[in-house]
Amino acid sequence: MKPATFFVFLFLSFCFSAASTAQQIHTYVDADSLQVGDQFTYTIVFNGSYSSIEFPTEESFEEDLTVNSVQRYQSTAGRDSIVYNLQFFGIEDLTIGPKEISVQSETRDTTVTTTPVPLHFKTSLAADDDEFRPMKPIFSFARAWWPYILGLIILLIAGYYFYRWYTNREITEEPEPEPVAPPAPFSDPIEELKGTISGLFDVEFLETFEQFERFYVELGDAIRLYIKRVYEFHALEMTTSEITLSLQDEHAPPKIISITRKVLNEADIVKFANFNPGTEGAQKALHTARLFIETAEVVNHEQIKYMKYKYEVKHGIVKGDKIKNKEEVS
Repeated sequence: MKPATFFVFLFLSFCFSAASTAQQIHTYVDADSLQVGDQFTYTIVFNGSYSSIEFPTEESFEEDLTVNSVQRYQSTAGRDSIVYNLQFFGIEDLTIGPKEISVQSETRDTTVTTTPVPLHFKTSLAADDDEFRPMKPIFSFARAWWPYILGLIILLIAGYYFYRWYTNREITEEPEPEPVAPPAPFSDPIEELKGTISGLFDVEFLETFEQFERFYVELGDAIRLYIKRVYEFHALEMTTSEITLSLQDEHAPPKIISITRKVLNEADIVKFANFNPGTEGAQKALHTARLFIETAEVVNHEQIKYMKYKYEVKHGIVKGDKIKNKEEVS
């Protein structure tokens, strides 16, 4: 065989092999233009022979996407598919990146990837809302002196009455200092969170949008306050994305990060997008919050135990060595 013929044959074999591999996997979405809070399905279909297969996990999806449910289908021996019910929380165009699928067969193990899927952000603002009126020019005003004169007069009058009081005051014995109250006992963040969640308005009686909004705001603030106390950063003043990144920096367990992002994203969409989740949505949010408590009781047990020890040492309840944790406890 001539060298040129051999290279042509090799090139065609490579192209055929690549095309064959690419035909094994297909992706579909049922919507390509989304608003904040919209739900859609993302489907992966695999065609080919295998002994076992591993599809992408919920954690592999982008930060602005939340996985609500996953369903697996296997119609024939050579065809398998999985459907993800996703919810969109982005404020700009987003691309679902390539996802890895591990395929094991009798002869070899391979990893194939899906093709990227673009999603377009569909704003709900009117076309003229992004135009702002120009600011009025700044005018200079003549300086007024009368406030200074009035302040000087008031100061002179106050000085005169102070002088009268000082010269005529009676010498009295200084009162004995009041006894110092003992320090309050340590407040467990888990118990605080449980009390706040149990004190929320009963979801069965939520009717108006204002009631749903208040329920979600109080639920989200309770989670933020717990994170602030346990992980020691200002979660109450941070966005959901900033809290997620800070939890990752603190090496928080992935399950805590995932549940936190889900609860806060739902609270954000009710608060900022005027979305009414209804009684069923509120029940699911409350269930997710209780799941957060159950998870935190396990993964943060030792951390909260150490927080209690530091608090009792600082306030003299127990004796202990000098503690340093991010900043020195004096």
